[in-house]
Amino acid sequence: MTKTLLICIGLLFVSSHVNAAEEPSRAATLFKQCAGCHGADGHNKAFGKSGIIAGQSAEDLIESLTFFKESDFKTHSSTAVMAKQVKNLSNQDVIDLANFISKLKKQ
Repeated sequence: MTKTLLICIGLLFVSSHVNAAEEPSRAATLFKQCAGCHGADGHNKAFGKSGIIAGQSAEDLIESLTFFKESDFKTHSSTAVMAKQVKNLSNQDVIDLANFISKLKKQ
C-alpha cells in the first residue's frame, strides 16, 4: 500500500521538447505515476482520503506539494508516502506539475 502511494506522486515537468504535440511533456509523463492513486484524469480520491486533484488551482496544488516536499513524516501514513514521493522534485517541477494538474478537467 505504501509502495503504491510512493508511485503515486512522482510528479513534474522540466524539460524541453522538439515537438510537444507528438511527445508528452515531462509533467504529463511524471503524472502517470500519480495516476496509480489519483486516476489518469485526477478524479480518484487516493486511498479514499485525498480530495480530487483535477482542476484544483495551481496555487493550492503548489502549496500542497510544497508542504509534502518540505515535511518529514515519520509514520507510514499516506502523508508520509506523499512526502517521499515529492521529496526529490525541484521547485520548478512542483510549479510545472501543479500547472498540469490544474488544467485537468473537473468532474
